[in-house]
Amino acid sequence: MHPEPEVTVRRISRLGLPGPELLLADCMEERARALGVTGEIHSTPDYSLTRRWAAALAEAGFGGIHYLLRHDPAQRLVGVALFGPAGEASWTAPSAEPLGPGILREVEARFGLRILPVP
Repeated sequence: MHPEPEVTVRRISRLGLPGPELLLADCMEERARALGVTGEIHSTPDYSLTRRWAAALAEAGFGGIHYLLRHDPAQRLVGVALFGPAGEASWTAPSAEPLGPGILREVEARFGLRILPVP
């Protein structure tokens, strides 16, 4: 359960990739094993390790990675991490919208999280 004020300050944005030439390393592909990638890349909280993987993949010419989200116990949700300087990207500013009722219903149905008003 999460308190309503915590959720109402959140926003969601949709971003387009910065260019059509961006090459992502697919860390879910079986052939990635030949490069030393294991399932740990999707689940480790060791950020020094993930930074080393990112540096090696960037040096190999990749602009980011495609991976499984570690907080999804079903391992069906995927994420994209783009390489580059930390901070806000210099892309066209997207609109940021509040989390609407549809998204909140989906979160409750898929993950069992309920948003409760503060009494």
